[in-house]
Amino acid sequence: MPEIILPYSNVDLTTEVNKLPNTFGLLNALGIAPGEAKRSRLVRIDYREGQIVVLSHREPGGPGEITDDGVQTGIILSIPHFTHFENILVGDIDGLLEVVNGQITDVSLDAELERKLITIRKNHSITREFLRLGMLRGEIKDGKLRTLYNLYDVFGVEKKEVDFALGTAGTDVRQKCEEVSDHILSNVKGETVGGVESVVDSKFFAKLISHAKVEKYWLQAQNASVHTQLERQRLGGNWGRVFEFGDIIWREYKGGLPVKSNDGSISTVKNVDDNSGTVYPSGTQSMFRTFDGPAYHIDRVNQAPTVDEEGSIFISTKELDHGVGLELKSQSNMLAICKQPDCLVQVKTN
Repeated sequence: MPEIILPYSNVDLTTEVNKLPNTFGLLNALGIAPGEAKRSRLVRIDYREGQIVVLSHREPGGPGEITDDGVQTGIILSIPHFTHFENILVGDIDGLLEVVNGQITDVSLDAELERKLITIRKNHSITREFLRLGMLRGEIKDGKLRTLYNLYDVFGVEKKEVDFALGTAGTDVRQKCEEVSDHILSNVKGETVGGVESVVDSKFFAKLISHAKVEKYWLQAQNASVHTQLERQRLGGNWGRVFEFGDIIWREYKGGLPVKSNDGSISTVKNVDDNSGTVYPSGTQSMFRTFDGPAYHIDRVNQAPTVDEEGSIFISTKELDHGVGLELKSQSNMLAICKQPDCLVQVKTN
């Protein structure tokens, strides 16, 4: 990490924390909902319900058909604000030793600062992943599990749910997959779709691959030996299995994220609820986005942040009274959105 000389400026610290890679999160690793910088803390999503029709024959030179462009409407959403504080106190450094490259040396301010920046990056990274998971569920929540936006209510569409009934041996699983794909492809309305993919929890995944109809299909397939060997993808810290069936890529998302309640206790919320998951279209142009707004700071008013796939974190500093230490305030302003939640299918099993 480059040496930072006191006094630490906001620009220096912001640059340093944004250089740290975000290696956490399956959705981040898959590139779902890439970041888009905004100069405003408000996002307007416009859409037009135009109708595409098959044209009828007309005599050459005659009047052509006129298609209604539909009424353009818009939804305005506010980008949530997430903050985190870290302190570096004299007691964290003074008189302490550490081992660096096999050598015992005094703890330095730069080394302690680097540790704090890594902690800050991790906190904001898992928050970004948590928002994207909520986006796929259609209900975006914050770290206290308060609902920020229910996308189905915001866009006025009905949630599509399909019960795969994987506990029943006679269930036609391929037909269930076809129902899911049909719903997605009939609602894309001008978007592009490269494929259909999903994220499901371990229980749903295990029941899917062991269902009698699924096992029978692969045993009878010419390339059964290939498909019976499940692939594992080590993406974003997730060591989940991947399985393609019914023209859908099924991804297992293990683990959960820590959240803090009002009383300060920490619990783990599963990335995907038991026996459930979400199927979504992949390869779209702009259906999924993570909007990054400007920092809530007088120096950044109406300035779009510099955003890449890792997002943007802004850090400001304050020297504590009487020189006892340094306070770091970090913030990110982000909102993950699916602009067409009627293309999401929530799957479950009994």
